[in-house]
Amino acid sequence: MSITTRGTRVALLALALAACGDDGGAGPIDAGDAAVSPDAADGLTAVATVPTDLNRALDLLLVIDNSGSMQEEQQSLASNLPQLINILNTAPGGLPDVHIGVVSTNVGSGGVEIGGCSSATRPQGDDGNLLTTGCPGPQAAFLEDLRNPDGSRARNYSGDLATVLSCMTRLGTTGCGFEQPLEAMKRALSPGRNPGFLRPNAMLGVLIVTDEDDCSAIDGGAMFGDPNATISSPLGPRTSFRCFEFGVQCAGDTNPRAFGTKTGCAPRVGSPYMPTVQPYIDFVRGLKADPTQVVVSTIAGNVDDARTAVIGADLDDPTRPSLQASCSSASGIAAPALRLRTFLEGFPERNAASTVCNDNLTDALTAFGQLVRRAQGDACLRGTLADVDPAAPGVQLRCEVTQYTVVGGVRTDPVGLPACGAGGPPCWQLVADPLHCPATPEHQALEVVRTGAAPAGTLVEARCQVEP
Repeated sequence: MSITTRGTRVALLALALAACGDDGGAGPIDAGDAAVSPDAADGLTAVATVPTDLNRALDLLLVIDNSGSMQEEQQSLASNLPQLINILNTAPGGLPDVHIGVVSTNVGSGGVEIGGCSSATRPQGDDGNLLTTGCPGPQAAFLEDLRNPDGSRARNYSGDLATVLSCMTRLGTTGCGFEQPLEAMKRALSPGRNPGFLRPNAMLGVLIVTDEDDCSAIDGGAMFGDPNATISSPLGPRTSFRCFEFGVQCAGDTNPRAFGTKTGCAPRVGSPYMPTVQPYIDFVRGLKADPTQVVVSTIAGNVDDARTAVIGADLDDPTRPSLQASCSSASGIAAPALRLRTFLEGFPERNAASTVCNDNLTDALTAFGQLVRRAQGDACLRGTLADVDPAAPGVQLRCEVTQYTVVGGVRTDPVGLPACGAGGPPCWQLVADPLHCPATPEHQALEVVRTGAAPAGTLVEARCQVEP
């Protein structure tokens, strides 16, 4: 579908607001071209965000499950990582100035010796240290690829970026079966750990890939004690069900070990063995003066709207409870990532959840790449814009376009912008841009027309009604 803005009746949902300077206020909107109602914003989707100044610095941390069930998932991840790099390459000026690091979900078992977790020589497992897995190419613990003023690249690795990164993500499957991705992430990003990786002014992107929910435990190893415990003991059998029992609380559930379907499941508060998820949200948000400079994503087990968990019999012992898989594919099964979903929700409009139950993780990596690009500022329109009045000539859009500034992490009140032809400048229009928008449905971009420079820190956001 071809969409034009000039000469098209556009149902603008943003009121013209007055402000100072050239870009302070929108021009008058013709009542014949505007449709404003108290509930006009309902049903709109963010389709583009355009910053005045693109932050080209991007730190990406990949947290990858290296437990025994992850071989196929790691293979699919490695095979499809070029898609992520291709999307990052669509940023204005090409690939951002990236730092990319990889860590495992293995942070040990609190010193309690469990195969693949804690040992006498490695009580904290991989402990949040960046890993290169012995791959050829990297010359440091993380990959650095920066643009020089002349357009050339300064790299600390040899070879192709996607190829080297794909190798680094093949961590193997001998890691801990009590996966702790949130704790691994926190350790990896903590001050003094992995020096030079995290830059204060860079955008941060975190991608967690796992087939289990988060099992981050309180220090000391109490969670992993009593290896011979039975169903009648306080800890219960030393299986991954402990992660659910002590890390998740379902609505009205007084007996987590009881078989059946449970709903309203969320991180448990006050557990003696596992922290809730909020401290991890607070930690990551606290890394940036502007929390919108953080994006988080998971490729994990499915979580439905009811936050369902099904408890059934353990395949190794039918008397023991087990959290049943929420999805499956030829690559294997995955448990509902209930704690991880709550972590994502701590970053509104800056998160993406994809299923790991897919033989091909291209869609998941595409979603993560597009999330990063949107957060950086992406003028490319996401989704297909709906024609809200097909009977009228041309394409009738229902959009709200606003601009605001971010100073010290604080947003100013948004100011509505009109479509060009209905007011302004400043005003907005849609333009064809297949070069920079190859992955979007209609290869179109939002363009803001101005007569002067916008204030520093200005962002323009478009929200439109899109086709289902």
